Amino acid sequence: MSQYREIAAPPVVVAAFVGQIFGVDPVTGQVIWEHKLDSGTGASTALLITPEVIYAASFSTVACLRYPTGELLWHAKTIVLGRATLLLEGHRLFVAKQGEIECFSLAGQSLWHNRFKGKGLGPVAMGVPHNVVQSDDEN
Repeated sequence: MSQYREIAAPPVVVAAFVGQIFGVDPVTGQVIWEHKLDSGTGASTALLITPEVIYAASFSTVACLRYPTGELLWHAKTIVLGRATLLLEGHRLFVAKQGEIECFSLAGQSLWHNRFKGKGLGPVAMGVPHNVVQSDDEN
């Protein structure tokens, strides 16, 4: 009796820059899929990748794509503009920009927004025990 072995395909490499997201074949380097979030902002794109989905936040948008196919599941405009920090905790996606935090459901609905009025402006680090994301100092 022959033994069947399934050889797993290498994971798709996800790259993001200038408001665009790309799925790249790690063996050939070929672009498998691409998706544009923003147009012409030149801002960086933050990524958070799970085995099932890709969360990406650009200058004015947050999106969720299926991993590894890149199929767009949802996208939403963010209240605050700028470079993002992303934190996934439980059934919430937290998007922080410029000293403010916006909370989204995993279906893309904005649930709340905290401006931290009078507390300052700048990159945001967020976390809970065993799940911390540091801010990126570039704005």
